[in-house]
Amino acid sequence: MRHDNMTPAGVLPACEQRGVTRDRQELLDALALVDAQGWDSEPATALLTRIRYALIRPLTINIGLRGTAAAQAEASAWETVWLKLREPHLRSAASPWGVIWQTARRAVLAEVLAARWGTQTRRAWEHNAEDRTGRRARPIRLEPLLASGFDTADPSSAPGPAPGTPVASALQSAADALTQAGWDPDEARRIVAEVALMDEALGRGATVVGWRPLAARLALPPWQARRLTYLLRGSADRPGLLARLIAEGPHIVNAVELREATAATRSRTLPTPTRGCFAARGSRPQGLAS
Repeated sequence: MRHDNMTPAGVLPACEQRGVTRDRQELLDALALVDAQGWDSEPATALLTRIRYALIRPLTINIGLRGTAAAQAEASAWETVWLKLREPHLRSAASPWGVIWQTARRAVLAEVLAARWGTQTRRAWEHNAEDRTGRRARPIRLEPLLASGFDTADPSSAPGPAPGTPVASALQSAADALTQAGWDPDEARRIVAEVALMDEALGRGATVVGWRPLAARLALPPWQARRLTYLLRGSADRPGLLARLIAEGPHIVNAVELREATAATRSRTLPTPTRGCFAARGSRPQGLAS
Protein backbone atom coordinates (compact mmCIF):
# COMPACT_ATOMS: atom_id res chain seq x y z
CA MET A 1 0.00 0.00 0.00
CA ARG A 2 1.37 3.40 -0.97
CA HIS A 3 1.29 6.36 1.38
CA ASP A 4 1.41 10.06 0.65
CA ASN A 5 4.35 12.07 1.96
CA MET A 6 2.03 14.16 4.12
CA THR A 7 0.06 12.33 6.81
CA PRO A 8 -2.99 14.11 8.31
CA ALA A 9 -2.64 14.96 11.98
CA GLY A 10 -3.78 12.09 14.17
CA VAL A 11 -3.90 9.61 11.29
CA LEU A 12 -0.96 7.21 11.25
CA PRO A 13 -0.26 4.35 8.85
CA ALA A 14 -0.80 0.92 10.35
CA CYS A 15 2.95 0.27 10.34
CA GLU A 16 3.53 3.31 12.56
CA GLN A 17 0.72 2.34 14.92
CA ARG A 18 2.09 -1.15 15.56
CA GLY A 19 5.80 -0.30 15.41
CA VAL A 20 8.50 -2.16 13.57
CA THR A 21 9.38 -5.79 14.31
CA ARG A 22 13.13 -6.14 13.90
CA ASP A 23 13.22 -9.69 12.61
CA ARG A 24 16.31 -10.39 10.52
CA GLN A 25 14.80 -13.06 8.30
CA GLU A 26 11.68 -11.02 7.67
CA LEU A 27 13.83 -8.11 6.48
CA LEU A 28 15.94 -10.38 4.28
CA ASP A 29 12.79 -11.85 2.75
CA ALA A 30 11.47 -8.36 2.05
CA LEU A 31 14.76 -7.36 0.43
CA ALA A 32 14.74 -10.52 -1.67
CA LEU A 33 11.33 -9.53 -3.03
CA VAL A 34 12.61 -6.03 -3.78
CA ASP A 35 15.70 -7.43 -5.51
CA ALA A 36 13.43 -9.54 -7.70
CA GLN A 37 10.77 -6.91 -8.46
CA GLY A 38 12.70 -3.64 -8.27
CA TRP A 39 12.46 -0.48 -6.17
CA ASP A 40 9.37 0.70 -8.03
CA SER A 41 7.40 -2.33 -6.86
CA GLU A 42 4.77 -2.64 -4.14
CA PRO A 43 7.08 -4.65 -1.81
CA ALA A 44 9.67 -1.86 -2.02
CA THR A 45 7.07 0.81 -1.28
CA ALA A 46 5.77 -1.19 1.68
CA LEU A 47 9.26 -1.71 3.11
CA LEU A 48 10.33 1.93 2.71
CA THR A 49 7.05 3.22 4.14
CA ARG A 50 7.34 0.91 7.12
CA ILE A 51 10.91 2.00 7.85
CA ARG A 52 10.02 5.67 7.48
CA TYR A 53 7.01 5.72 9.79
CA ALA A 54 8.04 3.09 12.32
CA LEU A 55 11.77 3.72 12.65
CA ILE A 56 12.96 7.03 11.17
CA ARG A 57 10.11 9.29 12.29
CA PRO A 58 10.21 8.13 15.95
CA LEU A 59 14.00 8.53 15.84
CA THR A 60 13.77 12.19 14.77
CA ILE A 61 11.20 12.87 17.49
CA ASN A 62 13.27 11.13 20.17
CA ILE A 63 16.30 13.22 19.24
CA GLY A 64 14.15 16.30 19.86
CA LEU A 65 13.42 17.62 16.38
CA ARG A 66 10.08 19.18 15.53
CA GLY A 67 8.43 20.94 12.61
CA THR A 68 10.45 21.74 9.49
CA ALA A 69 13.72 20.56 11.04
CA ALA A 70 12.20 17.16 11.79
CA ALA A 71 10.74 16.86 8.29
CA GLN A 72 14.06 17.68 6.63
CA ALA A 73 16.00 15.29 8.87
CA GLU A 74 13.44 12.56 8.25
CA ALA A 75 13.69 13.00 4.48
CA SER A 76 17.49 12.94 4.54
CA ALA A 77 17.58 9.87 6.77
CA TRP A 78 15.02 8.10 4.59
CA GLU A 79 17.13 8.68 1.48
CA THR A 80 20.31 7.56 3.26
CA VAL A 81 18.62 4.40 4.52
CA TRP A 82 17.35 3.64 1.02
CA LEU A 83 20.92 3.82 -0.29
CA LYS A 84 22.02 1.50 2.52
CA LEU A 85 19.23 -0.97 1.67
CA ARG A 86 20.58 -1.17 -1.88
CA GLU A 87 24.02 -2.30 -0.70
CA PRO A 88 24.53 -6.07 -1.21
CA HIS A 89 26.56 -6.55 1.98
CA LEU A 90 23.54 -5.58 4.10
CA ARG A 91 22.06 -8.99 3.21
CA SER A 92 24.94 -10.74 4.99
CA ALA A 93 25.08 -8.46 8.04
CA ALA A 94 24.56 -10.17 11.39
CA SER A 95 22.12 -7.45 12.45
CA PRO A 96 20.76 -5.64 9.37
CA TRP A 97 18.17 -3.77 11.45
CA GLY A 98 20.99 -2.46 13.62
CA VAL A 99 22.84 -1.27 10.53
CA ILE A 100 19.70 0.50 9.30
CA TRP A 101 19.07 2.13 12.67
CA GLN A 102 22.66 3.37 12.95
CA THR A 103 22.50 4.70 9.39
CA ALA A 104 19.28 6.58 10.08
CA ARG A 105 20.55 7.96 13.40
CA ARG A 106 23.76 9.24 11.87
CA ALA A 107 21.83 10.88 9.02
CA VAL A 108 19.49 12.66 11.45
CA LEU A 109 22.39 13.83 13.62
CA ALA A 110 24.19 15.02 10.48
CA GLU A 111 21.24 17.30 9.67
CA VAL A 112 21.28 18.64 13.23
CA LEU A 113 25.00 19.42 13.01
CA ALA A 114 24.72 20.89 9.51
CA ALA A 115 22.05 23.30 10.74
CA ARG A 116 24.07 24.13 13.87
CA TRP A 117 27.26 24.91 11.97
CA GLY A 118 25.67 26.22 8.78
CA THR A 119 27.71 24.01 6.47
CA GLN A 120 27.64 20.67 4.67
CA THR A 121 27.31 17.53 6.78
CA ARG A 122 30.86 16.22 6.36
CA ARG A 123 32.37 19.52 7.46
CA ALA A 124 29.82 19.79 10.27
CA TRP A 125 31.04 16.49 11.74
CA GLU A 126 34.60 17.83 11.60
CA HIS A 127 33.59 21.10 13.29
CA ASN A 128 31.71 19.17 15.98
CA ALA A 129 34.76 17.03 16.74
CA GLU A 130 36.91 20.16 16.95
CA ASP A 131 34.35 21.78 19.25
CA ARG A 132 34.41 18.81 21.62
CA THR A 133 38.20 18.97 21.86
CA GLY A 134 38.24 22.74 22.33
CA ARG A 135 39.87 23.49 18.98
CA ARG A 136 36.84 25.34 17.58
CA ALA A 137 34.13 27.42 19.25
CA ARG A 138 30.51 26.71 18.39
CA PRO A 139 28.76 29.61 16.58
CA ILE A 140 26.87 31.86 19.01
CA ARG A 141 23.39 33.20 18.45
CA LEU A 142 23.01 36.70 17.06
CA GLU A 143 20.11 37.75 19.30
CA PRO A 144 22.10 37.99 22.58
CA LEU A 145 24.71 40.14 20.85
CA LEU A 146 22.08 42.53 19.52
CA ALA A 147 20.47 42.72 22.97
CA SER A 148 23.87 43.62 24.42
CA GLY A 149 24.26 46.59 22.08
CA PHE A 150 26.16 45.09 19.16
CA ASP A 151 24.95 46.10 15.73
CA THR A 152 25.20 44.41 12.36
CA ALA A 153 27.00 45.91 9.41
CA ASP A 154 24.98 47.44 6.62
CA PRO A 155 24.89 44.77 3.87
CA SER A 156 24.65 47.48 1.22
CA SER A 157 28.09 48.77 2.24
CA ALA A 158 29.83 45.58 1.18
CA PRO A 159 31.90 46.18 -1.95
CA GLY A 160 30.77 44.39 -5.06
CA PRO A 161 32.46 43.79 -8.40
CA ALA A 162 33.22 46.88 -10.44
CA PRO A 163 30.43 47.73 -12.91
CA GLY A 164 31.10 46.63 -16.46
CA THR A 165 33.53 43.84 -15.54
CA PRO A 166 32.89 40.27 -16.72
CA VAL A 167 32.05 39.24 -13.15
CA ALA A 168 29.52 42.05 -12.68
CA SER A 169 27.94 41.28 -16.04
CA ALA A 170 27.75 37.58 -15.20
CA LEU A 171 26.06 38.28 -11.85
CA GLN A 172 23.52 40.55 -13.50
CA SER A 173 22.83 38.11 -16.34
CA ALA A 174 22.33 35.26 -13.86
CA ALA A 175 19.93 37.37 -11.79
CA ASP A 176 18.04 38.34 -14.96
CA ALA A 177 17.76 34.67 -15.94
CA LEU A 178 16.27 33.81 -12.55
CA THR A 179 13.87 36.74 -12.83
CA GLN A 180 12.69 35.54 -16.24
CA ALA A 181 12.07 32.12 -14.68
CA GLY A 182 9.71 33.67 -12.12
CA TRP A 183 11.91 34.84 -9.23
CA ASP A 184 11.40 38.25 -7.67
CA PRO A 185 14.18 40.55 -9.02
CA ASP A 186 15.49 41.50 -5.57
CA GLU A 187 15.43 37.90 -4.39
CA ALA A 188 17.18 36.79 -7.57
CA ARG A 189 20.00 39.26 -6.95
CA ARG A 190 20.36 38.08 -3.35
CA ILE A 191 20.51 34.44 -4.44
CA VAL A 192 23.18 35.14 -7.04
CA ALA A 193 25.21 37.23 -4.60
CA GLU A 194 25.08 34.51 -1.92
CA VAL A 195 26.15 31.77 -4.32
CA ALA A 196 28.94 33.93 -5.75
CA LEU A 197 30.44 34.26 -2.25
CA MET A 198 30.53 30.51 -1.56
CA ASP A 199 34.07 29.28 -1.03
CA GLU A 200 33.50 25.55 -0.42
CA ALA A 201 35.10 23.13 -2.86
CA LEU A 202 32.80 22.03 -5.65
CA GLY A 203 31.22 18.60 -5.46
CA ARG A 204 31.46 15.96 -8.17
CA GLY A 205 28.69 14.63 -10.35
CA ALA A 206 25.30 15.21 -8.72
CA THR A 207 26.85 16.11 -5.34
CA VAL A 208 25.86 19.69 -4.49
CA VAL A 209 27.97 21.63 -2.00
CA GLY A 210 26.86 24.80 -0.22
CA TRP A 211 23.09 24.60 -0.53
CA ARG A 212 22.33 24.22 3.19
CA PRO A 213 23.76 27.63 4.21
CA LEU A 214 21.92 29.19 1.27
CA ALA A 215 18.65 27.62 2.41
CA ALA A 216 19.20 28.83 5.97
CA ARG A 217 20.19 32.40 5.10
CA LEU A 218 17.44 33.03 2.55
CA ALA A 219 14.74 30.78 4.08
CA LEU A 220 14.51 28.66 0.94
CA PRO A 221 13.12 25.12 0.78
CA PRO A 222 15.98 22.59 0.66
CA TRP A 223 15.08 21.32 -2.82
CA GLN A 224 15.07 24.86 -4.19
CA ALA A 225 18.36 25.85 -2.56
CA ARG A 226 19.99 22.69 -3.87
CA ARG A 227 18.85 23.31 -7.45
CA LEU A 228 19.85 26.97 -7.35
CA THR A 229 23.30 26.14 -6.01
CA TYR A 230 23.90 23.50 -8.65
CA LEU A 231 22.60 25.73 -11.44
CA LEU A 232 24.79 28.67 -10.49
CA ARG A 233 27.91 26.91 -9.13
CA GLY A 234 27.90 23.64 -11.05
CA SER A 235 30.29 20.90 -9.97
CA ALA A 236 33.92 19.94 -10.37
CA ASP A 237 33.20 18.36 -13.74
CA ARG A 238 30.41 20.69 -14.96
CA PRO A 239 30.82 24.47 -14.77
CA GLY A 240 27.83 26.35 -13.42
CA LEU A 241 25.95 29.22 -14.99
CA LEU A 242 28.12 31.91 -13.37
CA ALA A 243 31.37 30.40 -14.63
CA ARG A 244 29.94 29.91 -18.10
CA LEU A 245 28.61 33.44 -18.28
CA ILE A 246 32.10 34.74 -17.50
CA ALA A 247 33.80 32.37 -19.96
CA GLU A 248 31.29 32.33 -22.81
CA GLY A 249 29.22 35.47 -22.47
CA PRO A 250 25.56 36.33 -21.80
CA HIS A 251 24.22 34.45 -24.84
CA ILE A 252 24.67 31.17 -22.95
CA VAL A 253 21.48 31.81 -20.93
CA ASN A 254 19.50 31.15 -24.13
CA ALA A 255 20.61 27.52 -24.30
CA VAL A 256 17.56 25.27 -24.00
CA GLU A 257 19.11 23.10 -21.29
CA LEU A 258 20.00 26.09 -19.15
CA ARG A 259 16.53 27.59 -19.54
CA GLU A 260 15.05 24.27 -18.41
CA ALA A 261 17.45 24.10 -15.45
CA THR A 262 16.55 27.66 -14.45
CA ALA A 263 12.82 26.91 -14.70
CA ALA A 264 13.37 23.84 -12.49
CA THR A 265 14.39 26.13 -9.62
CA ARG A 266 10.79 27.35 -9.51
CA SER A 267 8.89 24.09 -9.96
CA ARG A 268 9.69 20.93 -8.06
CA THR A 269 7.84 18.83 -10.64
CA LEU A 270 10.42 19.67 -13.31
CA PRO A 271 13.55 17.50 -13.58
CA THR A 272 16.36 18.55 -11.27
CA PRO A 273 19.44 20.04 -13.01
CA THR A 274 21.63 17.31 -11.51
CA ARG A 275 19.83 14.72 -13.66
CA GLY A 276 21.12 15.92 -16.96
CA CYS A 277 19.90 19.45 -17.67
CA PHE A 278 23.56 20.45 -17.97
CA ALA A 279 24.44 17.53 -20.20
CA ALA A 280 25.97 18.94 -23.35
CA ARG A 281 24.59 17.94 -26.69
CA GLY A 282 28.12 17.29 -27.88
CA SER A 283 31.27 16.25 -26.16
CA ARG A 284 32.22 19.84 -25.36
CA PRO A 285 30.50 22.29 -22.98
CA GLN A 286 30.04 24.64 -25.92
CA GLY A 287 27.47 22.20 -27.23
CA LEU A 288 24.93 23.71 -24.84
CA ALA A 289 24.94 26.94 -26.79
CA SER A 290 24.25 25.29 -30.11
